[in-house]
Amino acid sequence: MKKNILVTCAFPYSNGPIHLGHILEHIQADIWVKYQRLLGNNVYFMSSDDSHGTAVLLKSKELNINIKNMIYENFISHKNQFFKFNIIHDIYYNTNSKYNKLFLINLIKKCNKNNLLYIKNILQYYDIKKKIFLPDRYLIGICPKCKSNNQYGDNCNICGGFYNSLNLLKPKSIISNSIPILRNSKNLFLNITRFKNNILDWLKNIKLNECILNQLINFLSTDNLFDWNISRDKPYFGFRIPSNIINEKYFYVWFDALLGYISLFYKFCIKNNNKILFYNFWNLNSNYEIYNFIGKDVLYFHGILWPCILEIFNYRKPTNIIVHGHILVNNIKMSKSYGNFITICKWLNYFDSDSLRYYFASLLSSNVCDINFCFRNFINKINSDLVNKFVNIASRNSTFLENKFNNILSNKLWDYKFYYLFLNKKNKINDLYLNFNYSKILLEINILFDIVNKYINDNKPWYFFNNNFNKLHMFCTTIINIFRVISIYLYPIIPNIIKKVEIYLNEVLSWDSLNNILLNHKLSKYNVLYSKIFYNNVFDLNK
Repeated sequence: MKKNILVTCAFPYSNGPIHLGHILEHIQADIWVKYQRLLGNNVYFMSSDDSHGTAVLLKSKELNINIKNMIYENFISHKNQFFKFNIIHDIYYNTNSKYNKLFLINLIKKCNKNNLLYIKNILQYYDIKKKIFLPDRYLIGICPKCKSNNQYGDNCNICGGFYNSLNLLKPKSIISNSIPILRNSKNLFLNITRFKNNILDWLKNIKLNECILNQLINFLSTDNLFDWNISRDKPYFGFRIPSNIINEKYFYVWFDALLGYISLFYKFCIKNNNKILFYNFWNLNSNYEIYNFIGKDVLYFHGILWPCILEIFNYRKPTNIIVHGHILVNNIKMSKSYGNFITICKWLNYFDSDSLRYYFASLLSSNVCDINFCFRNFINKINSDLVNKFVNIASRNSTFLENKFNNILSNKLWDYKFYYLFLNKKNKINDLYLNFNYSKILLEINILFDIVNKYINDNKPWYFFNNNFNKLHMFCTTIINIFRVISIYLYPIIPNIIKKVEIYLNEVLSWDSLNNILLNHKLSKYNVLYSKIFYNNVFDLNK
């Protein structure tokens, strides 16, 4: 029976280009989406630009551009950049939409009805040079929990702790590099402590990584769970809070950003005249599946605040949350200040998309580890795995088939037992895909690469050339069928290369076709499937 699945990625901000960190998450999700579709399941893949907040406002001022024009330009640019990585969302928009506002107003009405909102005077950091209240991400200082330097005002990248910005030690404004002052401000709060037991019940019923589960339970402890300030002072870009609730305030960017998962899918359903699909996914008794792919830095929002919003709407909660670590470049956290910040536009000037998809897949697993991008390892791995091992399997047999057999495969295999050694890996590969263990998939496939290449070397088919054409024909047919099986296993990871493989094999590959054997089958002329990549000194290997 086909499954119905909604897959989401966290939203990139509308204030800058797509970079390696964004594409890592979307590659992780897209591999899983492509695999589910390979199985024949119905998958809706969704993301969006996050278009509100101080960061977007400040960027538009820096560029001296109308903020809505900037949002639209980045939206088009982001979609195009994802497309170049074969990442095509069914739904991609931005959060500054009428549908998001519609759901936001509806949510506030429900909060009012259930007495979940209250106003409180609080102290906030204020940049007197820039005349602006500072969001947590524009504060930097010493973590109050582990005492690490250069941590943001809301959470620590070192220990993973979340805290109130007032507890940050030695705070400094990122915008002006000055010491901020504290000012009083009335703010609107959402009572989320009321939902603690609901969140715990949900966590018991989903298959979370144990480390992530423990962290979320820790967030729910008395010391760490606090009501959520959902308002921000002007100047700000976002949706205004109705004046009958509180004056001169805007909704906090994260409040309506999370709503984007609901509102943008609703927009998609309306556009496709299928409102029923929306309720099939979001009603409490839904047997459809929802998966959120996120980075560990936004776990609190997705693991605590997101289920609260869903509880208020009386909607179902995600089937699972898949969390990845930070991106490092040559063991250093990617940052403009470190000179190792890599945008996707820059990447595509020097390398292709499949190479990065493959390399990231080799580092991604169900564990929440930081992902280190090392250029030396990247170059060596791609040339070794994809060129010397994978495409080499086809290229070293294609000449025989083309010159002696008119690219037509024989009517039987040379070695059925050897062929089934590869086919019988399908259940293990399937389990690894379903559990997001891409690195283990590629370890398994690399073993298969080595086995088949050794088999070719040991049997020396070039000696058959003068001795027995029939043996040569069956041998090459066996190897091409093995190459075909491995290609199906790799289909979700390297889609551009596999498209070329499909042209060569003269066949559309699918998981259901794995058990088929190509016999008496006409191949297309062999063209180079992939070539070696070389390092360009625009990226400094020594950093």
